[in-house]
This record gives sequence, structure tokens and C-alpha cells, in this order.
Amino acid sequence: MPIYYFWGEDDHQIKQAAQQLIKQVVDPNWQSFNYQKVAGDSLEIIQNALAESRTLPFGSGGRLTWITDAPLGTKCPEELVQTLLDLVPQLPDNSTVLLTGTNKLPAKSKLGQLFSHQGTVREFNPIPPWKTDALAEMVRDTAQTLNVRLQSDAVDYLVEAVGNDRYRLAQELQKISLLRPDDSRPLSAKEIQPLVPATTQTSLALAQAIRQGQTDTALRLLDNLLTMNEPPLRITATLVSQFRLWLWVKLMHVDKQVTAEKVAAMTNLGNPKRIYFLEKEVRPLALAALTQTLELLFEMEVGIKRGAPAGVTLTTQIIVLCGLYSRVACPAQ
Repeated sequence: MPIYYFWGEDDHQIKQAAQQLIKQVVDPNWQSFNYQKVAGDSLEIIQNALAESRTLPFGSGGRLTWITDAPLGTKCPEELVQTLLDLVPQLPDNSTVLLTGTNKLPAKSKLGQLFSHQGTVREFNPIPPWKTDALAEMVRDTAQTLNVRLQSDAVDYLVEAVGNDRYRLAQELQKISLLRPDDSRPLSAKEIQPLVPATTQTSLALAQAIRQGQTDTALRLLDNLLTMNEPPLRITATLVSQFRLWLWVKLMHVDKQVTAEKVAAMTNLGNPKRIYFLEKEVRPLALAALTQTLELLFEMEVGIKRGAPAGVTLTTQIIVLCGLYSRVACPAQ
């Protein structure tokens, strides 16, 4: 189908899928004529690009119009909805439109119905940090693609060090292959540790320090992450995932309808047996504190996305969060 919507938080996978689609559609000899990429931050620019997509391509191959950061989802402007509804019946077979964004299309919305019947929707979201089996498989697949051989402990270390960041995983494995080009034997964790800093594990340790109200430890871990150039939004995403998991586990104690199976399903917890250990972690915590933590983390994420100084914002909010857990007494629940 000539219209696609790729959505989710995994930008690396979205870009890879988009490049693959471009190669399928556009003749490289005619790419300057038949390929257009625009940012979706202006309705006028989007509509102009969509209007141009209706024209036939030059030369051989097809035309592809890629609109990034498309404002689809629940807050999609009605003008854009109508433009897309009018576009699809008039789109030539050899002209493809690709829209990419972060929001899921509501199934019952006009655009949800349009794409379900006349388009293609693909989701690209990171593997949850606690689904270690899936993360290990991702490491093995990427390593095989890049012709890097790893021992099992090296795979486990990369899962801890990189987590669900596919882009960084590819970069780290490429670095390993360049630094050890003639080494065809499987590499151990001990050999790759000096080359790959464990930022994701540090982010999870940061969540634990916040949960325990350890301000000094949390700030030291944050400083380590920023020194290793860990993106602030990735730090925030890890904290949100971890505190969301703790919140769901805590809800089991206050709402009998929230079962271990429901928690596992809602959080994509690969191993439900982990809930036993998570229950011990959340037992001393107040439900209100966990709820407030997620609110503060979402505010922090929005602030960083709007251009607030990331380092200052992270430091300030983490001090606030640590203070919350150091002073909040957990009521009997």
C-alpha cells in the first residue's frame, strides 16, 4: 500500500525501516527528483508535501515523501485528517507517503480506520528493560549482522550496559569490530568491558538510589551518566519504566483486581516470578509517593523536550525525588 505510518519511541529502528522503504521505492539515479523529506512541525509544509506526492515520479522507480514527527494521534489537526482522507484515493500507485511519529493511532478514529483499510502501520518501541531474554536475542542478532562473535557472558554484559538502545548497541559493536578487526574468536565480557560503559545499569542504579532517598548516591550516578554522554531523555525513560513497574506492583496490595498476571501483562514483564522480589522493594514505599514520582518524571521529560537545560533539570528533580522518599512514611496498606 502506498501510505505508511511508522510510530514509536525507537528512533533507530524507525530510521532503518524508513531507509529500507526508500531503497525499495526510489531509484537512486532519480532520488534527487523523487525523494522528499520534510519535518512535520508545520501544517502548511505537510500539506504542500502531500500535494506534491500526488504527482507522478520522474524517470524510473517511484516517488517517496517522508514526513517526520507527524502530528498524528489524538491531537491530529482536523485539516490534516481531511487532507489525508482526500489524498489516499488520488495517490498514484508509484508514489509512496511515509509518516513517522511517536503517537499510536486510535483504532476507532478516522485515521485509524483509514490506515487499517488502505495503509500500513508499524510499531517501533524499545524492548522493556526487564525483558532480558528479548534483549539478549537483540544483542546476538546485531552481533551476527556485524560479524562480531561474543561469549555468553559478553552478551549478558551488553544487555546490562546498553539495555534496549539499538542504536548504541550497533555503535558499540562496530567499535569493537574496528578495534579488534583480526580477532575471530568469541570475545568475553572482560575483554569488552573497557570499551563499553554500562550506562543502562547505572540508570537502573539511579532509580534504586532515588527509591531509597539516597541523594548523594543519586547525584553521583547522574554525574557519571552525563559524563558518559548518556542522553538525558534516555535516563528519564529508564526511570519512568522502573517507577511505573514499581507502581503496578504496589497496586497489587491496594486493589484486589490487580493480579500478578495483570501486572506482568501491563508492564511487559518477561518473567512474572520477578514480582516476588519487586514486592519486597515496594513494601516500604507509599503509593502516593510512587504516583507523584511518575508525575514529576513526566514533567521533567516535557521540560527537557521543550528546551529546558537538561543537566540542571535532572539534578533539580532528582533532589526533589530523593527528598520525597527520604521523608515519606509508608502508611499501612
